[in-house]
Amino acid sequence: MEEEPHAADGTPPPAPATITPPIAPIPLPPPTLAAIPRPPPAATPAPADGSESDREGSSPPPHSSAAADEYEISEESRAVRERQEKARQELLLKRKAYAMAVPTNPEAVRARLRRLGEPVTLFGEREMERRDRLRAIMVRLDAEGQLERLLRAHDEEEQAAEAAAAEAGEGEEGPIKYPFFTVGSQELLQARVDIAKYSLARAAGRLDRARRRREDPDEDPDAEAELVLQQATGFALDCSEIGDDRPLTGCSFSYDGSLLATRSSLPHRIPSIWKIPRNCQF
Repeated sequence: MEEEPHAADGTPPPAPATITPPIAPIPLPPPTLAAIPRPPPAATPAPADGSESDREGSSPPPHSSAAADEYEISEESRAVRERQEKARQELLLKRKAYAMAVPTNPEAVRARLRRLGEPVTLFGEREMERRDRLRAIMVRLDAEGQLERLLRAHDEEEQAAEAAAAEAGEGEEGPIKYPFFTVGSQELLQARVDIAKYSLARAAGRLDRARRRREDPDEDPDAEAELVLQQATGFALDCSEIGDDRPLTGCSFSYDGSLLATRSSLPHRIPSIWKIPRNCQF
């Protein structure tokens, strides 16, 4: 083994330097907008020959730094905001109008318009339009704070007028109204009796038919008429025979089928008797 060299003066040699492992750098947070320094507003140089009042007018307002931080609103954005505010106000007015109690009686609507000092009826105005106009007027007065005052004043005037009328008419008695009946004639009485007899007889017959129809399902006049029409559709005209000077109005066979009696439309005409041949097949 080799010996370590020693210094001539007998001092021990220096120890070797220790090497530390590298350490990753600590990440720093990104700077925020509030932390970014803003440049100070540039000062406007005052004119050399300006007066003191000019210098005072040219000095920046105390809130210039706060106004510089706000966004500037364009004309288009301002117009949009105004339209939105107007639409919101109209919607609030409509809601208030729908919630407001408006009389539905046409006479009450006219009286309310008269009390508010408005025209009772406009040209070509109908009842629903008059009521909508009253609603709009009441909403407008309510928004101005004058509706309650006007209605209260009119109520006081009406109460005073009613009290004065009641005091004036205390000693007067109004006419007493009695029911008035006109005395009818005997012809009217007999006509009503005849109508009652006719109605009662027809009502009794109707009830009897309804009772029979309920008890006997076969008795149905509608079904019978339908059956007759169905049988009539099977008839066909085979030949035409002249039986008289005028058209025949009716005919009838004998019991044995050997004779046929016909009747024409001529007045006071004797029926004709026809003989049926034996070889005739029906």
